[in-house]
Amino acid sequence: MSERNFSLIGHEEDDKEFIENRIHFLFISGWIGVFASLVMSVIEIFRNEFFRVIPSLLFSVVAPILLLALHRDKNHYQKTLTGLAALILLQQILGAFLAFNEVLMVIWYPVFPLTYFFLLGYRRAIFWNLAALSAITVGYIVFPFLNSRPPVSFPVFISAFLAYSVSTALAWYHYRVIHTYQLRLKHEALFDPLTGALLRKAGLARLETLIARNSRSPQPMLSVALFDIDNFKKLNDRDGHQEGDRILSTLSATVRKMVSHEELFVRLGGEEFLLVFPDCPLKELPSRIDAIRTAISEYVEGKDGTPVTVSIGLTRYRSGENISSLLHRADNLMYQAKKQGRNNLQWSREEFPAVPGLFPEFSPS
Repeated sequence: MSERNFSLIGHEEDDKEFIENRIHFLFISGWIGVFASLVMSVIEIFRNEFFRVIPSLLFSVVAPILLLALHRDKNHYQKTLTGLAALILLQQILGAFLAFNEVLMVIWYPVFPLTYFFLLGYRRAIFWNLAALSAITVGYIVFPFLNSRPPVSFPVFISAFLAYSVSTALAWYHYRVIHTYQLRLKHEALFDPLTGALLRKAGLARLETLIARNSRSPQPMLSVALFDIDNFKKLNDRDGHQEGDRILSTLSATVRKMVSHEELFVRLGGEEFLLVFPDCPLKELPSRIDAIRTAISEYVEGKDGTPVTVSIGLTRYRSGENISSLLHRADNLMYQAKKQGRNNLQWSREEFPAVPGLFPEFSPS
């Protein structure tokens, strides 16, 4: 998987259904944790160990605040996850310093690594677990000096430490494997394997998102360029589908080198492609698109050495219009480019500043 594709996956709008399900599970597990903390607090109170109530009581008081804030505004989803992780880490540290003479506390240790991995993901969780293990070790050492009583026996501590470490290692491997396969599946769902371009559904969904962001802007910067390969059917029929696939792959590699990570390259189907430019300066865009057209004719060729060319229609998003209207206008411009002799770029001077050296005289009504 290319670095560009990883970047696109990383910046993609998160799967809303996945996040909703995760938040739902977080609410269930979070309230179970609050209940468990309250039970532990009551147990310590009845045992007259009031100072040991602090770690359990801390979670049972603060966690509901975080969960309710998340319920009101799910935009702070990631911050809530980090907040819960920080709360659990603080609870662990206080427990190590205040209650390390209780085997009951040690029983919970193998659960903590799983919690960090669920909340933070496998990369961040490994460091949080290392920090927790370090704090637990320090707590065990200083406990007798702070509390004037011995901690749990050394064999019990070592057993808990090893259990925590094994749980961390297993969770890291498990979440790392799941993360890798999630990226692979997501990549297959988003990108065309032959060209590396975004698939139609994923690309148009991204374009819809960009349109929504630009819909109220008085001067939107969003532009699209629609193009297809000239006489591609003849090339396919004459030289075969394998040769057609080679042309598509070579053309796409050429185009991908000339667009940035923020710009979208979409395969709409067959030999038809879409380029989406979220904020490229209007005065630069026609020249950039024509440079892409020129590069394709220079670096992509058929089996007999004949240059492969494309016809391109470039247009700018107009505030308030829908995706269908935008693409229809680009499509009309592309077919106008074909009528002008192919290997051509058509764009409207009403939408873009005039660019010396570029030829379009056509201006749509």
